[in-house]
Amino acid sequence: MESLRGRVFVEADWVQQYLDAWNSHDGSQVAAFMAEDVVYADHAGGAVYHGRDAVRSYVEQTDAFSGDYRFATVSSQADGRRYAIEWEMLGTNTGAAGGFPATGKPYRFPGASIGLLDAEGKIVANSDYWNLAAYLMQVELLPRPEG
Repeated sequence: MESLRGRVFVEADWVQQYLDAWNSHDGSQVAAFMAEDVVYADHAGGAVYHGRDAVRSYVEQTDAFSGDYRFATVSSQADGRRYAIEWEMLGTNTGAAGGFPATGKPYRFPGASIGLLDAEGKIVANSDYWNLAAYLMQVELLPRPEG
C-alpha cells in the first residue's frame, strides 16, 4: 500500500500478496487483509460473511471442498481505495460443500473480486462474482446443456 496524505492506493504487488494469502489455504493469512468489520460477499454461493473471523472460516470451508485450489491473476486495476481483480480459480473438488458431494473432478473457472479498502489498507467490503453453473458442470454435478 502506498499512502499519500491519508489516501490509500492499491499497489500491483498487493493483489499478488492477497491471492498468495488465499493460495496458502491459511484463513489467518487471508483475514490479515481484512478490516475487523469487513463485509465479504460470495454472490455465486449466496453467502455474505461479516467480520474477520467469518472470512477466516470461509477460507477453511473453501479448503474443505478443494484441498488443492489456487487463484491466478488474470488482470487487476485500482483507483485509490477501490480495486478490481479478475482471477481464475482452479483445483479439484475433493470434499463435500453446499450440500454437494465430492466428485474428485478438476475445475477451472473465471471470477472477479471488487472491493474497497479502509484508510489503513484493510478490506472493508469485497464482492466475489463467479459462475457457479460452470463449476458444477465441470465437476459433473450439473449436466452440460445439449447442443
